[in-house]
Order: sequence, then C-alpha cells, then structure tokens
Amino acid sequence: MKRDKLAWILFIFLSLTWGSSFILMKKSMYPNGGEEQVLGPYQVGALRIMIAGIVLLPIALVHLKKLTKSNFIFILITGVFGNLFPALLFTMAQTRIDSSMAGILNMGTSFFVTIIGIIIYKAFPSLRQLVGLVLGTAGVIMLLRQNLDFEMGDLNYALLILVATLFYATSLTTIKFKLKDVPAVAITSISFMMILLPATYLVFHFDAFDPVVNHPDGLKSLGFISILAVVGTAIAVMLFTKLIEISNHIFASAVAYMLPIVAIFIGVLDGEKFGWMNYLYVPAIILGVYLMNRSNSKSKKSPSKS
Repeated sequence: MKRDKLAWILFIFLSLTWGSSFILMKKSMYPNGGEEQVLGPYQVGALRIMIAGIVLLPIALVHLKKLTKSNFIFILITGVFGNLFPALLFTMAQTRIDSSMAGILNMGTSFFVTIIGIIIYKAFPSLRQLVGLVLGTAGVIMLLRQNLDFEMGDLNYALLILVATLFYATSLTTIKFKLKDVPAVAITSISFMMILLPATYLVFHFDAFDPVVNHPDGLKSLGFISILAVVGTAIAVMLFTKLIEISNHIFASAVAYMLPIVAIFIGVLDGEKFGWMNYLYVPAIILGVYLMNRSNSKSKKSPSKS
C-alpha cells in the first residue's frame, strides 16, 4: 500500500479511536453515568498505562536492541510526556469537563506542535498556517468562554487538558525530529516498557484494585479501562507513531482536530449537552487546521512526502 493512502487510513482510524477515548475515560470513572464514581481519575490513568504496558511488554523485549544510549532519553520522553502524564491529566480533568469539551480542548496539540516546531526545530510555518493557527485559537477561546463555568473553577480543569496537549506535542515532535530512524513499533513498545514500573507503582499507591474488586460496578469500570488501554492506547499509540513516521508532523497532529467531531457526537448520544452556539465555533477551528495543513500539503503534494 502506498504511504499516502496508509497515512489517511491511519488518520481516520485514529480519529475514530481517540475520539471515543474521552467517553471511555468518563465511563471508566462513572460506568453507570450519574454522580456515583467507582474509580478515581488517578486510578483510571494508572490502570490504563499499566494494562497497555503489560500488553506491549513482549513486543518491547523483542525490539529492546533498538534502545541505545543516544535515543534512550528521547524514547523516555515519548513515554512520559506522550502517555503517562496525559493519561493522569485527562482523567482528572474529566471529573469536571464533559468528554465532548475534552475532545475540543485536545485540539491544542496542533497549536503546540507548530509552536515547538518553530522555537526548537526552526520549522517555520507559512503565512497561511499562521492564519489557521490564529483562527483555530480564537475558536477554542470562544468555546471555553461559552462552556466553562469560570466561577466554579472549571478553567483549572480545562488547563489540565491544555497542559496534556503540550505534553502530546512534545512527544510528537520528539518522535518526528529525534527518532526518525527507530521503527514505530519499537518506539511505542519500549516507551511503554519504561513507564510500566511507575504506572504499576501508581496503581498500588492509589489502591486502584480495591474498587475493582469490592464495588458492584468495579468489573464494568475495568472493562471500559481495558478497551481504552488495549485499543485506545497500546494499538492506537503504535499506529500514531507509524503515522508520524510516514507523514509530516503537522499532518499527524491534525488528528487532534478530528477527535472533537467524534467526541461531540458520542457525548451527545450519551446525554451530554452541547449548545447550538458551539457549532458556530467548531467550523472555525476546523477551518484553522485546514489552513495549517493545506499550506503543507500544497508544498508537499501528499503527507507521505515530508
């Protein structure tokens, strides 16, 4: 299969998979909806990474020879900043932020990818990309003003997601610019092997198995976490790393702009409210990422020729 077609297939699959991950995080904490919380945010985040790490451990051992002194720190960065920290931050944020809003805020990844590319890697965007960046940022700001209760402190929880997207962008650009010669499967599996021990420590530190065993809905929560860990984390991260490998970093980061469409659709089906005014701002954000990637694709006719 041609690289450009494969890139688009991975792009669509990841959009659907990660777009549904926000509701899975919510269901892991609140498996029956309502106010009753079975698992806490840190318990969900730690279990998610531990399960994914265990699934990927045999693959990591096979590819361990790919780990060298020169790439050790960069693979560690992808594990810690691309997976461990965001898993904890997102679940914490979703104790107050709806899954649809979490999906929208996740679009900050593309903004930070562009900024990191400029500051650290001297990958300067075109004028059209800058216009798209400003337009998308404006759309996100308006959505925040429309949906968050600033007096109740929701802004603090929204900032947790924005910090997580900064970490995602750090991991993404590290993979693209520092780990070009390492296969995607090796980067993903080894990075999870590196964070498996701290994730396991957190599982026992936060006593994550206690509600799983003792709460009537504990196994239901574990089921949601397992789907999130295996499909939405282990498999999806490996495929995303492959997407970064065969495409350019801006195209890969644009997955973050497709997630909200899936997240909003699933959130509304699950009973979340999404006011009609929001639909005025979402197109502005999508147009922003279109401009950011249109410029890149114009100069490099397909995402595979980066």
